[in-house]
Amino acid sequence: MTAPLAAWDPLQLPASGSPERWPWLQGLRRAQDLDLEPWLRAVESGQLLPALDLLGALADRLDGPAAARLLAWWLAEPAADPALLAVIGRRRHPRCRVLLRQALEAASSGAGRNALLLPLLGHQRDPADFALLRQRALAPLPLQQRRAAIEGLAVGLAAWPAAPLRQTLRHLIGDLDPALAATAVDLLARLPGGSADLAGLDRGRLAPELARRVERRLAGAAPVTAAG
Repeated sequence: MTAPLAAWDPLQLPASGSPERWPWLQGLRRAQDLDLEPWLRAVESGQLLPALDLLGALADRLDGPAAARLLAWWLAEPAADPALLAVIGRRRHPRCRVLLRQALEAASSGAGRNALLLPLLGHQRDPADFALLRQRALAPLPLQQRRAAIEGLAVGLAAWPAAPLRQTLRHLIGDLDPALAATAVDLLARLPGGSADLAGLDRGRLAPELARRVERRLAGAAPVTAAG
């Protein structure tokens, strides 16, 4: 049996490292009809610093609006744990998308944070975000950001406009960074018409390993449906 709902007071959560914390969180996870609002308010007010184990216990209860509130908190906290985004950054919701766009467009956003947020923006799968992800992937930015941008393109692959996406990936195949070029080959192979693009490449001008990758993808491409 679980404890009464009144027992699940956010301020009663045992501290990290306490032997009481794990069974307490397991009880919280199993609690019936738990009201999430006190937990959200405790985080937003600074009374409770969320840890990954706590968010794991609450993850099944986090809908889009709740995740957006936690994401807003995370974005406002410069020292917030990046690991928390594995829970709060994976919900698709219009407010989450707006928050991510605002953070990525803010001049004050650091390169490290941008690299964390670009894949999450791609996960929102809004076609309007393709231009930003494309720009970050192609621009002469720190490599971490460019790789994060192509990861964003990858996670939302079917949402992007097909022709500009294929053009972007063809361009990235010629990139000097082997990881970007290899990812571009893999993604292009998954798109309708992508095999023809790969077949049209001059493999003699590619690095040997990349050329072999193109051959492997041509041998087993499995297209996904991209936006028109």
